[in-house]
Amino acid sequence: MLPRLLALAAAGALPPHHPAHRAPASLLGRIEQSNPASLEAYGPTMRAPRAGHRVTPVEFGADPTGRVDSWKAINASLEVCIAQGRLSPNGHFPGDTSFGNGHVIRDMGGCIVDLAGGEYIISRPVVLPEYLANMEFGGGSLVASPEFEGDFLFVIGVEGSCRVPQASCNIDINFPNLYLDGRGSASGMQINNVMGVTIGPGGYFLNFTSYGVQINGGHEVMMDRVWLGETNFDYDHVAFAHRPNATAIAINGNDHYVTHTIVFSSRVGMLVRGAANNIRGVHVWFPLNHATAFPDTKAFYVTAGGNRFDGCYIDGGRGVFERAGLVRNVWTNGFECCQIGKEAAGTPHSGIVLVGNIVGPGFEVVHNEFKKPVQHYPFVRDGVLGARPYDAASDGPLKVTGSVIAHNSVIEGALGTQATLSQSRTNATSWSFNFCKSLVFPQIAVVRVHVVAASGFPQAVARPPSGCRVIVETNVPMTGTITVDVDSSAPSTKFH
Repeated sequence: MLPRLLALAAAGALPPHHPAHRAPASLLGRIEQSNPASLEAYGPTMRAPRAGHRVTPVEFGADPTGRVDSWKAINASLEVCIAQGRLSPNGHFPGDTSFGNGHVIRDMGGCIVDLAGGEYIISRPVVLPEYLANMEFGGGSLVASPEFEGDFLFVIGVEGSCRVPQASCNIDINFPNLYLDGRGSASGMQINNVMGVTIGPGGYFLNFTSYGVQINGGHEVMMDRVWLGETNFDYDHVAFAHRPNATAIAINGNDHYVTHTIVFSSRVGMLVRGAANNIRGVHVWFPLNHATAFPDTKAFYVTAGGNRFDGCYIDGGRGVFERAGLVRNVWTNGFECCQIGKEAAGTPHSGIVLVGNIVGPGFEVVHNEFKKPVQHYPFVRDGVLGARPYDAASDGPLKVTGSVIAHNSVIEGALGTQATLSQSRTNATSWSFNFCKSLVFPQIAVVRVHVVAASGFPQAVARPPSGCRVIVETNVPMTGTITVDVDSSAPSTKFH
């Protein structure tokens, strides 16, 4: 029996970027010694739930070897937990007292849908309805069939439907040790208007079409130790002339957490369109580190303010902060390196890219290890970064306030908002300083002058800056050293 199963698996050859799927060896061993006739048909058969509110899809006729569509059985397993929400003596789950819309959140009592290490082909989305709480789904694999009908493999709630205080209509739903494979037919998971949902630890989401995980609204989704890829990590997009398409993680809301997670293939690794999100220890790379060969790839793409990025790694891609993303965001303790090949013509190289003419207050890029310097571009057109750096004559006024790009180690030369230059001269009255190769923005808002004179008490004054240049003049010829500190960012009462 085992050789026959393996032959069946090999018969469905996959594209080079799709890994072959195989049930665990321990499971195949049990099947080998079981009744062969039991493998020929899998139809959902309703059975009474076991004590303890733990249910497996196999109890309802699912095929754990991934050969036959198991959507009905998976759905029947989920229905056991949903029914427990109606029967649970616990009644309402905490958090719905302020709804005032006739709905309550039912407590499913910690019900578990245990995939038990199986691999299940499904032909449509698994959907958890609104107003349910306290369950777990995981421990195995869901794989889209070639005939998959729908957008996502798993969906919680309805996008845009939940209109209650805190905008959270599902609470405490957990997805440990879950493998999702869209097989180029489906996206991974859509999470709508929840609070307290946890993805991981131990997730692997592969071959998704548009999104690996899409978080819409709600609060406090926590994603931990998950791997995501639009393709496998060794797929050569350049060699196959295949432009990446998907977004691995999309946060369209506030107060969410993504930690210790890896994105290894996608057009956009981490999209943040909300505030108060905490992104920590996220590593975004791309097969063969060719991300910048495509003009619209972004390892991180931030379009809203008020977020924290701590210890994140841009591995051969671009971390783009655009327009509203240039206000009240902090990127610290990060790392960037390892672009391979030339970037697409007229587009930025790997590293942090700032897009827009209003920066701050509260924008910080500090205490990082970079290979390439921070870049500033004026605009995005059709999703592609502008074809040239900022030019004041054609792009309009530049306003930078209350922001810091400083204290970064940069192998190819640091650019920041702050810079210092010194000159030692003999018997001079005019001293010219050019900061254009040290500043991200071609402007100077603040100048400080320090004088060390060999003799006497000369006075020194800085003339108004011209672009990124400053002239300092002394009242008498002077022998000594003048040091000038400049800052591109104007002071702000909202930032100290």
